[in-house]
Amino acid sequence: QENDFQTWYSVSLNKKIIKQTNLTLKTGLRLRENSSLYAKQFTDIKIKHKYNKHISYALGYRYINKWDIALSISDQNRFYADLNYKNKLTKRFSYAVRNRWQNQGDLFEYKMTLRQKLSLYYNIKKTKLNSGISTEYSLTLENAINKLRSTISLEYPLSKNLDFELAYRIQQEFYVNNPKTLFILEGKLVYNL
Repeated sequence: QENDFQTWYSVSLNKKIIKQTNLTLKTGLRLRENSSLYAKQFTDIKIKHKYNKHISYALGYRYINKWDIALSISDQNRFYADLNYKNKLTKRFSYAVRNRWQNQGDLFEYKMTLRQKLSLYYNIKKTKLNSGISTEYSLTLENAINKLRSTISLEYPLSKNLDFELAYRIQQEFYVNNPKTLFILEGKLVYNL
């Protein structure tokens, strides 16, 4: 088993294109080996439609540059579809469920994965801070659950259109040789056009 500390960074632009439909462009960088080497760089485009106040769905594509241990770069494509449900429990508590079906690979091989993420959010009283905890598992056709992510996060609006999120995540792998446990510090900027 291997342990590693990683840092993940991303910047997103959101734009409402028609009623109840948003387009998101996101770019990200991930560092591994105690945040000293490149792991991944990606560009993601997603269109999301809000069906009603609880349900939304999305289609997306991600282009990924992935660095291996020898620092050779390989390219991958990810196609995905999301089905989301969110609801308020109280004025300050809410929860969300995201189901994602993704197909990811290179020119020679693609792998289908189901990812389900369960999140609980709390708006901290008398502040602009939103806190969250979530857990996400990945399920492939070959294995049972092969990856588990647990996250705690804080989100703060820097301005009317700009939000910053800081998160700490633990990711565990299963059913692979030398399973990795990653300890991840993540920073996100989200700008709403």
